[in-house]
Amino acid sequence: MKKASVLCAITLAVLVFGSIGVVEAHFHTFWPDNENGYGRRGKEIIWQYFWGHPYEYIIFDAQKPNFYVIRPDGKRDEVKLSEVQMRDEETGQLRRAYEVRYTPTAIGDSWLCLEAPLYFLEEEGLFWKDYVKQCIHILAEKGWDTPVGMEAEIVPVTRPYGMEEGFVFKGQALFKGRPLAGANVEIEKFYGLYVKAENLPTDQYGRENVPMITRVTKTDVNGYVVYTLDEPGWWMISVSVEDGEAEHLGKKYPIEKRGGLWVYVEKRFVQK
Repeated sequence: MKKASVLCAITLAVLVFGSIGVVEAHFHTFWPDNENGYGRRGKEIIWQYFWGHPYEYIIFDAQKPNFYVIRPDGKRDEVKLSEVQMRDEETGQLRRAYEVRYTPTAIGDSWLCLEAPLYFLEEEGLFWKDYVKQCIHILAEKGWDTPVGMEAEIVPVTRPYGMEEGFVFKGQALFKGRPLAGANVEIEKFYGLYVKAENLPTDQYGRENVPMITRVTKTDVNGYVVYTLDEPGWWMISVSVEDGEAEHLGKKYPIEKRGGLWVYVEKRFVQK
């Protein structure tokens, strides 16, 4: 009887919560009005930014982020940041998001960088400290493989633009400037539109197939990550490592630091 009661309780938990141990991926999502990250000197670029689930386009209220640009010469530029509202289509609620504006002046590859404040995840019992970057390419291929100095980051080995669907991406994960071996790497596609629950991938039991939404791999002994990006559009590649603690309501929790990289994949070119 006791075993049956425990089994019933577990079954009920699965029905109520979807599955045991499944956690939806949250990422800092930002994309430019020029589609693929290419820019022109003197022409302003505008990014929309939200905090939430990029695959499903589910939006939560964002804390104020710290955005800046690292130019090809390594110098830092400030950006214009303004608070906006974005509607979360799942709930119909307006959420706090941001708009980023920057006018590039340098030829080469600059990086739009984000350092986010700490986010506490009660369901996981930890904090996230996120660092995210995205390349701005203008004419010259100079600077795309240069670290920007974030505490956690992925440095491209494959040039992070001019990639077609099906290309293999390779990068090196660094933590405090050193290769990060054996670390978890999450990969998730941003579709740019709300995906209803009934349109999400499911497994043979009818449950949401989370591993198909947030893909996972690991870095090798030298911190390298290799992954095939099989569809066009924006992709998040994010490495994580636990480091330090922070306090919430009088209790200390671990901090997981994540280094994210947004890359754009083009549609396959077919010569006419």
